Amino acid sequence: MYKIKFKDILFLSNKKNVSNKKIIIFFYGLGCSTDDFIFLFKKINFKAQLFIAELPGHNNLRFKDKNLFSYSRKIFNFLKKNNIKEITFFAHSLGGIVPIILTKNFLKKSIFIKTFINYEGNLTKYDIETLTKKTISYDKNSFISEKFDKLLDKCENSDCLYLNHWSKSLKKTSKEAFYELSKECVRLSESNMLLNYFKVFFKKKIYLLGEYSKNKNGDYLNGVYSLKIRSSGHFAFFENKLEFGRMFNKLILNRI
Repeated sequence: MYKIKFKDILFLSNKKNVSNKKIIIFFYGLGCSTDDFIFLFKKINFKAQLFIAELPGHNNLRFKDKNLFSYSRKIFNFLKKNNIKEITFFAHSLGGIVPIILTKNFLKKSIFIKTFINYEGNLTKYDIETLTKKTISYDKNSFISEKFDKLLDKCENSDCLYLNHWSKSLKKTSKEAFYELSKECVRLSESNMLLNYFKVFFKKKIYLLGEYSKNKNGDYLNGVYSLKIRSSGHFAFFENKLEFGRMFNKLILNRI
């Protein structure tokens, strides 16, 4: 594995140098890190190149890009600089917003999107009920000084193993980044833009759902090809790593 840096953006990749063919870009969700997905590199055919992008303020990175728009612009500049013309997206949770911002504002027709695999990515108001909306229900100072640490403690001492795993990356996440990205996530998810763009713009797309997750977006996603990841919920890469890896291999590597 190799770390590839472009301006303030950091990627983890299976190749030292940037290729411009058979590119997969992975965007993870809030509070995670590239460390949570290292196991995926064992699945990658060497002919393909996987980039897992660190979110701003995650995995001990400084929180320089204060919004996903600025972050997405730098991702676009990275793609443009390396003459990448065709990509496959895989995204989870809040990370599912990034491909939409990218394509709507920057990529347009300059880069061909082969497939967008969206694993419970934020699309509607129902996707923010559990975490991000609750986060911004507190004022920023209160969350940073007190509430974030309570969330971290709850996850570290939970009986749920997936929360224990998540806490390891959560501990390396900037409190400000967690709050500000939650705020942006809520604003975008409460509009209809994310859902409408996902359904209309991406011709080849798949919506993934954990078997134990409640599909509150069911009616909104009519007409979208959906699949379930067995024996898992929102954190399949912790709950059922073997099945998540198998699904990743089936949906991504067979399509590049």
